Amino acid sequence: MLSDADIVVLSLLAEQSRHGYDLDRVIEQRGYRQWTSLAFSSVYYVLKRLAERGLAEPDNGPTGRRTVFRITDAGRRELSEAAGERVLTPAPPTAGVLPALNAYARLDDPGLMAALVRRAEALQERLDELCRLRAQVDEEHALAIFDYEILRQEADLTWTRTLLEENRQ
Repeated sequence: MLSDADIVVLSLLAEQSRHGYDLDRVIEQRGYRQWTSLAFSSVYYVLKRLAERGLAEPDNGPTGRRTVFRITDAGRRELSEAAGERVLTPAPPTAGVLPALNAYARLDDPGLMAALVRRAEALQERLDELCRLRAQVDEEHALAIFDYEILRQEADLTWTRTLLEENRQ
């Protein structure tokens, strides 16, 4: 099974052959780090793992000092299968806030209310950042990813504010 990081790297290799530094640049530029944990050092680890599985391989073209990788036919098949499964399967609500609500005896607990106020502030900051980053990209699929995440964050912020309002009364 492919991880989110595997899917990101393979999809970028499906666009064109790339070396690790170029992959990292595109991941940063398109804002992919907003929704997947793929640090600079992880890119090389993922490339190595994908190559070991036969899903990516060094490109034999001129590479200079960097190793350029391309996706293999097996990589294309696995990427297509994994992407299709992800699109069809809604993600379960595993956000830490849901199980954390059980830690409070009542929803109007002052500690919970204070935490929810801070959560609303953090969500608003995240929304502002996402909107700022979205304005810097023009690739259609990156815009769709930002739009999805912005709507998710807006829904979370609305839920948080509604819970605050209902329990302040």
